Amino acid sequence: MYSPEKIQNPYCMDCWTSDKRDPFVLGKDYDFSRNFFVQIGELLKIAPILYVYHTGTIVRSDFTNYAADDKDCYLSYSVITCEDIMYSENIDKSKNNIDCYSVQKVENCSYNIDCDNNYNCHYAIQSQKCIDSFFVYDCINCQNCCLSSNLRNKQYVLKNKQLTKEEYEKEFLNLTLNTHSGFSESKKYLDDTIKNKTIHRYAQIYNSHNAVGDYIGNSKDVFNSFVVQNSENIKYGYRVLTNTKDCYDVQGLASGELIYESVAASFVTFKEYFTYICLGSKECEYSFMCKNCSNCFACFGLTNAQYCIFNKQYEKKEYFEMVGKIKKHMDDMPYVDKKGNVYKYGEFFPYEMSPFGYNETNANEYFPISKEEAIKKGYPWKEKEEKNYNITMRSNDLPNDIKEVSDSILNEIIGCPNNGKQEYLCATAYRIIPEELRFYRQKNLSLPRYCPNCRHHQRLEYRNLFKLFTRSCMNKGCSNVFKTTYNPNQPEVIYCESCYQKEVY
Repeated sequence: MYSPEKIQNPYCMDCWTSDKRDPFVLGKDYDFSRNFFVQIGELLKIAPILYVYHTGTIVRSDFTNYAADDKDCYLSYSVITCEDIMYSENIDKSKNNIDCYSVQKVENCSYNIDCDNNYNCHYAIQSQKCIDSFFVYDCINCQNCCLSSNLRNKQYVLKNKQLTKEEYEKEFLNLTLNTHSGFSESKKYLDDTIKNKTIHRYAQIYNSHNAVGDYIGNSKDVFNSFVVQNSENIKYGYRVLTNTKDCYDVQGLASGELIYESVAASFVTFKEYFTYICLGSKECEYSFMCKNCSNCFACFGLTNAQYCIFNKQYEKKEYFEMVGKIKKHMDDMPYVDKKGNVYKYGEFFPYEMSPFGYNETNANEYFPISKEEAIKKGYPWKEKEEKNYNITMRSNDLPNDIKEVSDSILNEIIGCPNNGKQEYLCATAYRIIPEELRFYRQKNLSLPRYCPNCRHHQRLEYRNLFKLFTRSCMNKGCSNVFKTTYNPNQPEVIYCESCYQKEVY
């Protein structure tokens, strides 16, 4: 995941886990005549860094990142305990899916967004426990439903009209979803008609108490946080899962406690501050990719270690004395970046040290800014890479019907219509892989017309930005006020929880 100009020494998994790798060769004495962040920045450039974040058992899933216990997954990100997943992100305990975003326990699905426990559903938005359904929005426990929204416990409903089984099957076939033209027409109906006329719950918050944010489930005391499950007392968090509690300013956590300003501190981490991908560790600070460590400060790639500073071993008493002196030194000699931002002890790493450009991260997906704005703020920016693919087919020349697609499509390099559009990180061209073609044939779905990156950004259009607005319920006569991610300038009809429950259930 690291560009060559940022990280000079990436390691593959075999070399990273090898007994031959000795992280203590990086060990150095702390230099009190120089700034802390300057010293750790120098170490970051030369230290071995695992090329992607994989943990647990990873089988034939090399082209994934932030992955744990996966099998046969491809070009997917933040995938936990999954199998046969392609071109997806934020996927948990799921199987045989393609082009999905933020789903749990879904199987044989495509284009599912913020869904849970669906089976064989395609183009489902904020829907749960649905089977054999297409183009549904906010539907729960439905089967054989299509182009509908706000349904509960229904079967054979099309365009929110109840049909008999025979009527439904006839109308469904007339949609010709096996063709690109038919699929596109149904998507247009979803976007132009269903989405804007649906009654929207003010936030996707389920089985939770005292929660402010969006996409929160089975949690309590959550404030200004998004995508939080089974957690407690979380503030300013994103993608926080599985018995995490008492955390502040965090991203990508699972089963951690007392974590502050850290990324991917997971799997029974405790009292971690300012760390990056530290697993099963306790009381570590300013450290990178450490596993099962305790009381380590400014360390890289250690395993089962304790009382270390800059990858050098100390005695317990000496360690705590040194850490105290270093923290004081960080306050006495703060780092000042090019924009005048001051970094003392208690601040995360400076923007200038980031191994990623702002536009390479999902920060830009939920807080989008231009290159000019990023540079003005002092954020790093990744310049567009030139792509020189030998395109053999344009996507508008793909067969309309999946039945017309031959195996020769696997040899084509298909040009994406967005032609390298920077805001989508468009890949310019893409290919159809055998597993993908097999899926489309099994599900009788047409081939995609855009590259995986552009399809990802199309899915994000069904999500609001991570910004909260104070609004009133739009149900006539209701005066309830709430925090919601729905911008007042958006056309959707937004109800408070009680009005939504009365109207939809």
